[in-house]
Amino acid sequence: MYVKLKNEIDMPSIGFGTSLIEGDECITNIKLALQAGYRHIDTASVYRNEQEIGKAIRRTFYNK
Repeated sequence: MYVKLKNEIDMPSIGFGTSLIEGDECITNIKLALQAGYRHIDTASVYRNEQEIGKAIRRTFYNK
């Protein structure tokens, strides 16, 4: 299922939550979620794990 955003983009209605994960555990879990098909990563700056999420995305899609 998807939610249509105001800019007409369809966003998956189920996201992978990141509020309680950090460090290497965060990187591993995000990589696994992306490999499983998740395309909505639910995050916020208050979680303080943006760096790890970015690393996981780069490593999953760009091998960096």
